[in-house]
Amino acid sequence: MKYIKYIQYLLFAISIVLIAVFYATQTGSMDDKILDANLIWAYILVGIAALLAVIFPLIKAFKTKKGFLRLLLVVVGTVVLIGVCYLLAPGTPIDMNIEVSAATFKFTDTALYVTYALVGASIIALLWSAIRNATFKK
Repeated sequence: MKYIKYIQYLLFAISIVLIAVFYATQTGSMDDKILDANLIWAYILVGIAALLAVIFPLIKAFKTKKGFLRLLLVVVGTVVLIGVCYLLAPGTPIDMNIEVSAATFKFTDTALYVTYALVGASIIALLWSAIRNATFKK
């Protein structure tokens, strides 16, 4: 468990160094190499977070039958949410300097709708938790 703490410190230190170098050498150009490095680092951190967000619940889910059924319910709910958002997404084209396919517009609209739904669900869960904790004092 000590190694996890050291890995966290290492990731945090790399992030701080990249941010400091970015602001110290900022040129305002989109061709800046440090901007590319910061974006790649952000992708790496998001990838690590996504991987851990999938691995840890899977490990926990397979320990009991109830955990497996919950995992199955979450997967089915996710597929249904994405399917509904796909059906609702208009895929309306917008004016751009490059040629973009209709499937790309449909995909981005679906991703936006899924994001909106998850943000809304997070706000509702936060409010529900606060109300429930206030009313059911132990």
